[in-house]
Amino acid sequence: MASFHDILGTDKNTSSDEVKRRYKLLSTRFHPDKGGSKVIMQLISQAYDQVGKGKGHEEAVHTLYIKDPAIDNYVGKILQLERDYKQLKESNDALKRKLKQAHQENKQKYSADARQPNAGNEEKKLRAKNDRLKAQLAEARRELREKSRDVKPFGADSGNQPGVVLSQKVSAQIKSLGRFNARRIAVFMIFPVIFLTLMLMLGKEPWLALYAMINEPADKPKTVVTVLDINPDDLVSQQRPQKASELETVAPAKPKPAARIKMEQIAGSWQYRYFENTQRPYVSVRSEKGSYIVKSCEGGFKYYRNDNLRSHRLPANMIFERRDRHFTIYKLPYGNGSSVTNWSESKSLLINEEYFPNKGFADSYYQLTNACLSTS
Repeated sequence: MASFHDILGTDKNTSSDEVKRRYKLLSTRFHPDKGGSKVIMQLISQAYDQVGKGKGHEEAVHTLYIKDPAIDNYVGKILQLERDYKQLKESNDALKRKLKQAHQENKQKYSADARQPNAGNEEKKLRAKNDRLKAQLAEARRELREKSRDVKPFGADSGNQPGVVLSQKVSAQIKSLGRFNARRIAVFMIFPVIFLTLMLMLGKEPWLALYAMINEPADKPKTVVTVLDINPDDLVSQQRPQKASELETVAPAKPKPAARIKMEQIAGSWQYRYFENTQRPYVSVRSEKGSYIVKSCEGGFKYYRNDNLRSHRLPANMIFERRDRHFTIYKLPYGNGSSVTNWSESKSLLINEEYFPNKGFADSYYQLTNACLSTS
């Protein structure tokens, strides 16, 4: 416990003047008028008195122990609470271990369950890729069939033709075809010069004779008189006007109607459809602004621009074809959106400041390719 010396900060060797100085310093600091405590001020005064009497080594505060049954009861309750706390802590630790174990088991089970949807997603991706490859294969077959119809010149595919062995003389003649032969040209130029010189030496007579020979008048055809025996009744029947039933009316051939696409309510998805006025198939996708990208069996991709949109400068790869209702139709012979590869390898394409997704393109194009092959 603290002694009176401890309160004043002195010991038995401290002089009385130092004790008085310490007392004044502490009294000034802890005086109640200056915000100090009365109890502390009383302890400082008591310590100063006891140190002055030579009792500074005695304890300043005495602790009294009073035995009270109520206090013993509280102590027993505290001990019981400590025991209960220990048991609850052990139970809590056991529950934490079980929770951690259950969490690990659930994590393993979740990872096992998650692998199954991943396998399903991989299967869907592989199927989509397979369909896309089938569509590309069908497109390649169609292009190969179209190319095989072209007439190729003889020797265009020299890889499959057997080699032809030429003689040395023929090879020399072939090599000399592209060379400049000055002697031969000089011979051909000398003959006209000699001919003109001879004609000038002979004078005008040969020229006049040659002109008369070329412009010799042709013989006049002899007139032959032919008498025809004509029946008057035939002349009357020829002069009589024909009836309307006897006249043949030939109606002009009707022009082939232009294909008209169907209006779609769904935007952002490729659809397999048939033209309204024909039974020819096509695939199309509608943008949010009402324009379409169309592909049929007869040609490449076409851009149906909605005329209700604000007009601006079009890309260079758009070629005007015709108008249909509120659409202006442009061909896409090259560039962005003109090939199957552009649509297969991208999620969406920006054409004329409009986004056209490729959702459902692989399935729709596969159906179109099969339909085109079956009708061709």
